[in-house]
Amino acid sequence: MDFDRVNRESLVHNLRDALPLSARPRPALLAFLRARGAIGRSAPRLVVVDIFDAGGTQGLMCRFEIADEIDAPSFVAPLTQLALDRRYPLAQRLAVRRRRAPRTEVV
Repeated sequence: MDFDRVNRESLVHNLRDALPLSARPRPALLAFLRARGAIGRSAPRLVVVDIFDAGGTQGLMCRFEIADEIDAPSFVAPLTQLALDRRYPLAQRLAVRRRRAPRTEVV
């Protein structure tokens, strides 16, 4: 039995139950959003609306929107590129997973 896969599926299920989640972009994602003209100078609050397992080296991915924007487009990025609000109980579980996972680049 692949315990990593089972743990990953459990985490995805628990995170989906907590949606929508509030988050902030990490530096690489912030630079990506600025380069695309999606945001201004300040770091926006993001709202995670979906989480899924892309498998392979991509790992957990999320679909998010920029909060307080009407008709804002949604974006997809690795979940490791978002800093979840620490008030969420699952934020600690995700932090432990991040420390164990290899780093991914924003594409």
